[in-house]
Amino acid sequence: MRRILACAVAVMATPALSSAAVIFADDFDSYADTAALGAVWTLSEGTLDAANGNPSQSFNHPGTAGAFTGGNTNTVSFPTMYPGPGEKLILSGDFYDDGTSENKRVSIGLRDAAGANIIEMGMYNSPAHYAIRTVLFGAGSDAAWVAMPGTPTFEGVNVSVEGWHNFQAEITDSDVTFMLDLGDDGSIDSTYTATILQNGAFGFNQIRLGGPSDLSSAGGGVKFDNISLTLVPEPTTALLAAFCAAGAGMCRRR
Repeated sequence: MRRILACAVAVMATPALSSAAVIFADDFDSYADTAALGAVWTLSEGTLDAANGNPSQSFNHPGTAGAFTGGNTNTVSFPTMYPGPGEKLILSGDFYDDGTSENKRVSIGLRDAAGANIIEMGMYNSPAHYAIRTVLFGAGSDAAWVAMPGTPTFEGVNVSVEGWHNFQAEITDSDVTFMLDLGDDGSIDSTYTATILQNGAFGFNQIRLGGPSDLSSAGGGVKFDNISLTLVPEPTTALLAAFCAAGAGMCRRR
């Protein structure tokens, strides 16, 4: 009986074998100054804020560069990858909204650097205010800015909330689920799922902080912190079946 129980426990414990692989992570605390930050990130309108983070230091983005100049985006690159069946790419980041304007255009983005498979989450002024976008995927994918549902409004208009907030995107090979945690207190305040379809260039190789599509932000910028991208394999039916078969065989032999 103990051997049979051991086989069952082995199968039940299989999900623990699927750990997250960290593709990129940065809390901005290790940098001595903006020059050191620039050794990791390709900077345009970005500086290190050594005094204000979540906690400690953060990445400050003023949002002042002109539209489509390439001067409003800060990037870090990694080898091209995408989530396969049963996998999730999880993009997460904190941002500080000073609560002064609903006319901000700033985001945490993930994309192919050539200009495809663009995922953006942050603040956008149409629709205002906390919003997401998935664009330049395969035909039939969602392709417009969408306001995160259920966020605070005043007279029917989405409004800003002062403080540190967290945006997260869980990306599969067919959709992206966005989650917004206002106040970064561990409680999800808004969720939205967008459809994405693969195309010939399906893949991601760049994280971008700043103006979506290099747009300027008339309402000012934000601070970013705790940016991460992880790949989470999930146990497949075949894997579970293999463990079951192996466990059953072990039990029979004993």
